[in-house]
Amino acid sequence: MPWRSADETLLQRLEDESLVEALFARAVGRGSGRAVLHPRAAGLVAELRKLPAGAPVVAAALGGDVGPLARLIVELVLAEVPPELVHHLALFHQAAAVALEDVSPEEAAGAWVRALAAWFALAEERAYVTRIEELVLGGGAGEGARRGGGGAGGGARSGARRDRAADAAIPPERLPLEIVSELAKRADAGASDLTPGGRAALLALARIDEAARVAGAHAPAALRARAEAERRRNAAIEAALAVIGDALDEANVRGELTTLGLPLLLRAVPVWRWTSSDEAVEHFVVDRVDKIGWELYRARSWDALRQLLEPFLPMFDSLASRVERDPTRIAYAAAAAQMFVFRAEVERRFPQKLALAERAVAICPTHRNGRLVLASVLCDEAMSAMRAMVVFARRDELERVGALLERAESLYPASSELPEAKEMLGRVKRGRIAV
Repeated sequence: MPWRSADETLLQRLEDESLVEALFARAVGRGSGRAVLHPRAAGLVAELRKLPAGAPVVAAALGGDVGPLARLIVELVLAEVPPELVHHLALFHQAAAVALEDVSPEEAAGAWVRALAAWFALAEERAYVTRIEELVLGGGAGEGARRGGGGAGGGARSGARRDRAADAAIPPERLPLEIVSELAKRADAGASDLTPGGRAALLALARIDEAARVAGAHAPAALRARAEAERRRNAAIEAALAVIGDALDEANVRGELTTLGLPLLLRAVPVWRWTSSDEAVEHFVVDRVDKIGWELYRARSWDALRQLLEPFLPMFDSLASRVERDPTRIAYAAAAAQMFVFRAEVERRFPQKLALAERAVAICPTHRNGRLVLASVLCDEAMSAMRAMVVFARRDELERVGALLERAESLYPASSELPEAKEMLGRVKRGRIAV
């Protein structure tokens, strides 16, 4: 029996189906257990065959080397390939993101970003999406005419279907916003249990600019998507923190904040990890630690204050680094500095105590408590140095002590340790042989 064109078409379709499955398995790896591709996904390979650079890698994949094909689909310049291919890429990467989210939120987020970039590119192109909508609406009309036999009833039903389809149609420029909305729903759904899928969605929402850049999207579309992504991302994080905040407020009303505050606030640590160390969680924790910390400070409960601070040290360091890198974050400087003041107050080792006090003032130079504590530490250092001077006092050491006290006075003139330290320096100068 001769080989027919229909046989060739069937063979190519079967090859395309086999290749897209192999390509997807490579993309999702351990997540392939949840992977479900639509039968029409094989169209991705069919579209890749049409590219000058695509035919050789498809041939190589048929020979068993899928690697070049896998690299090609992430390296394509979306603005330079046909929209049909971009549409297939959007759906492929979106399916990969869902398959990956439970095993690797980071990889899933990367797939979401690639899908979003493809939707951005389709929104930029516009004509393809409009053409698809026209085909859908037209198909609805034709189907209604066939089923209704051209009668009045069939025409009415067809018109109703067309109206519903037209109402449901998404303007091309809204395509990225629809994906942002989908990501936001996944983030919201994962907020209470801190699910991997929710984390993947949060990561993707934070990378909207990257997706727009890959697609070459123009500024207005990117700005709208970014604003919506930021708003929805913040809402999901607030939802994750709300339960902790409510519990802390209830403990405060009952007068149990100092006893229950730490175990309740510890729940924010996994939230911080879930959000990939988001700044909003750091603000939440710092605000709550500040309130509990002052209660313990006034009660002179130093061990309890030390225990309160310990689990959140990475958050304090992270927020302080943000303030140091960006002076416009001045609104958070005082709160961040206070955490280092607390840490300096409970630190027993002198070098670490001095470093913590120094950082508090570096974060917020006008912070009253930071300046007070640093002045006190400098006076303690000066007096410790003077006590070590038994008979001889080196001039350079006396000058160092004098400089310490001058700085302490400039920081906080009303320091209670300053008069004693100054008097001690005078006695040393009078009673020691300077060498």
